[in-house]
Amino acid sequence: MRALVYNDLHLKPAGSGYDVDALAVPEDVDAIWIAGDLTHRDGRDDVALARRFVERFPADVPVLYVPGNHDHAPMPERVVDDVEGATSGHDAVREYESVTIVGWGCQRRSLEPALDQVAFPALDPRTAPCGERRYAADRTADAVEDALLDVVYGDATAHDAAATLDIADENVPAFSRSVDTVLETYEHLAGLVGDRSNVVVVSHLSPFNTSFDRHHSTGTREEDREAFHTGSIALKLLTRTHDVFATYSGHSHDFGYDTGDGGTGASHMLNLGFRGIGLVDIDPTADVFSLVDANAD
Repeated sequence: MRALVYNDLHLKPAGSGYDVDALAVPEDVDAIWIAGDLTHRDGRDDVALARRFVERFPADVPVLYVPGNHDHAPMPERVVDDVEGATSGHDAVREYESVTIVGWGCQRRSLEPALDQVAFPALDPRTAPCGERRYAADRTADAVEDALLDVVYGDATAHDAAATLDIADENVPAFSRSVDTVLETYEHLAGLVGDRSNVVVVSHLSPFNTSFDRHHSTGTREEDREAFHTGSIALKLLTRTHDVFATYSGHSHDFGYDTGDGGTGASHMLNLGFRGIGLVDIDPTADVFSLVDANAD
């Protein structure tokens, strides 16, 4: 199948940066996915603009609009209401001939990390020398992912994970609560996927520990989290335990493509970056996942 995908367009009623009516819609697409932050706000004018954007598509091509943190749920429901062929993508499951699409979006504008590395000195890469922080962040992300994967599989407890990650005794209760939050989200996503095969997850948040989930801030040591991996740990764990063929995400405004170990093989992970537009060809039976950049900018 071929999907036309958008993420993080951040359209604005005044000076959106795009001429919405002039954006081309290819004729040979089977589906259209919007991975959040279609607009920069969720006011009345923004809803009207997003609706005009969605109404441009042919009625016989299904549109899945996943909410981002700037256009969080229930805004997409208001946008797609009575628009033929368009649905809100939050917690949505859509079956196509060759793949199953699972949509997962945001319910609020402010996003706090489920496991805040700053709260645990052993996980804070800023304790490393400045030139080594990026490497330290990568090692920490690997360790966190593997430790929580053991918890998901039942091979370890949250306390075991804390010991593996050298979490100080006084911080173990807070760490365990963070793990519980990650696992709650993981179980929710696992319930959406179930035992389905050839799943593609369309999510606003990127999977954790990828090349495109870095924090974008710079500043003082207390504020600078530039090296941190800030994607969804639960989503990354899902790709490793279930038959998730691919994830398509946004939020970080950072273009990237990774592959990771999936439940039944390699999982493709894509983020088109800020104002991303692309055509993605998907055929899990032939392990096809290819991209054509369709951004006119």
